[in-house]
Parts: sequence; structure tokens; C-alpha cells
Amino acid sequence: MNDLRSKVEEDRGIVKQIELLIPGFHGYREREDIRAADSLLRQQLANKMKEINSIFEQCREELGRAMDLTLISNMGNIVKFSRLIENRIRHAEQGYTGISADFRIEEEELNTLYEWDLALLQTIDPIHTMAGELLNSILVDDGTAFRKMRILKNTLNEFNSTLNKRMTKIAGLEVT
Repeated sequence: MNDLRSKVEEDRGIVKQIELLIPGFHGYREREDIRAADSLLRQQLANKMKEINSIFEQCREELGRAMDLTLISNMGNIVKFSRLIENRIRHAEQGYTGISADFRIEEEELNTLYEWDLALLQTIDPIHTMAGELLNSILVDDGTAFRKMRILKNTLNEFNSTLNKRMTKIAGLEVT
């Protein structure tokens, strides 16, 4: 995967290049570019979650066609939770801090935030695979759908927990 931070730096327009030359504005410009790269990365992550949600919707539709009422409720909970995760990713904090903020997010922390989100992007692929396997087991009715749903729910819980820790860990705000 390409590093979006480099792409954002390469695509700086003339105004942004002038901002880099102004004393006191250079750091601001660099932090804003990292935030922009992280925002692009999170949009990719949210779009992958949207693809997974579409597979979950297919699972729910297939269970409805088969009139498997015991599994439809479980699938509905997975769909609802997965959509919540997608929205949390799409609208996650960007690490912006104002002039007199309670805590400041500096360039190093923003880079850590970007790396954290990049790691999330790599962990979402197994969830996509698991969603496809769940759909296949529902389509062939092999009797493993309930077990796969339970595993998927646990995996989504772990993913959500990692997402919860994102900003507090990176900003050093966690009380231990």
C-alpha cells in the first residue's frame, strides 16, 4: 500500500508550499497534511467496512428467504454493530488541537495515529474473509452459520475495542 502521507506532500499546491516557508506556519502545514492523509486512509477503511456490511446484508436476506428466524435476530445484531463501527471509523477524531487546547497532538503523535489506522486497514481483511465464509455457509446450509456468527461477533468486538483505544493511547490520555 502506498503511503498517503507522501502522496499528500507531493500534491501540495503553491499556497501550501508558501505556507511551509512562513515561520510559525511550517509545523501547522505539516500537521494538517498528516491529518489529510489519515482522513483519506480512514475513508478507505470505512469503505471496506461498507463492503463487509453489504455481505452481512446479503446474509440477512438469505436467512429471511430460508425463514431461519433463530439466526435472523443474531444477524441483525451483527449488521447493526458493524454499521456502527463503519460510522465510527468514517467520523473518527482527526487529532486536531487548537491554539490553547487541553492537550496538543504533535506531528509524531499524528504519524502514530496514521500508523494505527494503517494497522486497522490490515486487520479488516480477515473480517471480510469471515463475512464471505458466513454467506457461503448460509447459502449451502452447512449448519456452521451460528458458530461463524459468534466468531464474527467476537472479532467485531475486538476491532471496536481497538478503535476505542485509538486516540486515548496515541495522545497519552489513558489513565493506568
